[in-house]
Amino acid sequence: MMQLIQPPRSTLHALAPQGLDTPDVESLTSYVCRLAHSHGITSQRLVDWVLGFFEHSVCDKYGWHQRNLSSMSAESEQWAAWLSELTGVESLDSLTLSPYRRLLGTPGLAPRSDRWCPCCFSEDKQRGEEPYLRLAWDIAPVEACLKHKVKLTSICPHCQRSNVRNRAAIVVPGYCTACGGFLGEGSAEPATPESLWTARQVGNMLAHRPQVAAEGVVPLLETIIERMADGKITCFASSYGFSKSGVWHWLRKGGLPGIKAWLTIALHGGIGLDKLFAGEVQNWAMPHQPLQLNIALSESPRAGIQSRELDWEEIRASLRLMLELPTPLSINEAGKRVGIGRKHLYLRANAEARAIADRHRRYRAASKQQHVDELRAKIEMLLDERLEAGYEGISARDIWARLDTEAQSVNGIFHHINLVISSRYG
Repeated sequence: MMQLIQPPRSTLHALAPQGLDTPDVESLTSYVCRLAHSHGITSQRLVDWVLGFFEHSVCDKYGWHQRNLSSMSAESEQWAAWLSELTGVESLDSLTLSPYRRLLGTPGLAPRSDRWCPCCFSEDKQRGEEPYLRLAWDIAPVEACLKHKVKLTSICPHCQRSNVRNRAAIVVPGYCTACGGFLGEGSAEPATPESLWTARQVGNMLAHRPQVAAEGVVPLLETIIERMADGKITCFASSYGFSKSGVWHWLRKGGLPGIKAWLTIALHGGIGLDKLFAGEVQNWAMPHQPLQLNIALSESPRAGIQSRELDWEEIRASLRLMLELPTPLSINEAGKRVGIGRKHLYLRANAEARAIADRHRRYRAASKQQHVDELRAKIEMLLDERLEAGYEGISARDIWARLDTEAQSVNGIFHHINLVISSRYG
């Protein structure tokens, strides 16, 4: 008689993640919310229970929504493993960015506020399915929904508040945590071609797990620089808007390009992020024509600024008059009075600028020495008063306590006190 081996029962509901292996893959944040809802408890209570189950201690004010469970941190990877163990559902790390930890740098990855596509929520509801949060919405450069060709939004259409997607103890994906209104309502603005291209690239990236191992990142970058700039780091950096030190850091110091850097490489190299992260670059060739996006440039901040003609002979004469003032001016103050920056003064009126700076420097040194002399005179006077009172000596701290506030604030005050005491007592 054939025996059937049944899988063990899971501790938590074996909830299937939405959109797995597609550009619309669900985020782990969304999965936690839906899992809590399926058990009839709050998301915060579910998180607290999981932490207690694994005997993992956190601070008393641990708020689950204050952690980005969908990021690529070690914490995200740990939560994916815990939930996989409790639900029996595999590959929950695909609901986070943790598979990309060896490829992506963290700067520029997380958005400043929670976003969503109202059309996606509305479509989920029309199909009779649970609305869920897409992982792509938690990646900063993604500003549009590729499926519906609209911009992502971050404002509730009912209460006009932001960060109301999942930042609460009780969360039902698709509904405002402040007013309870459905986030799938309201209008959405059309997306730009540039934002749709970015959404397509990131979506394809999320639909395929990366295949490049940690030790393969540097060879991949070397191949990219070879194909895009004939292996010249300086040329590669200047041509595509990177810093030379940044590229060097990627190749020699274990640094990783951020998501925006990878998108720049994909754009100018004519290759998708999914291909790059799969290491499929053997047959990759640069496009014959440089790829460009039609980006609507904003008006130049210098628009409307009128150039001016400068009379440098008159400026030099004004600077020479400043040299005769009773109180020397700094070069910065002199520049303000003639309306010229110090850099241009040194370039076009070098002799006068240097004379003003040197005079001010000597004035400050003399003032400093005068303050020191006055301070030492005060210290000697205190020592004399102490000796006249019948004491043999006085400590540096006692002298400091008897000085006025201005004298106490002098830089290196105890050094000056000790010098006077040494000269007096040897």
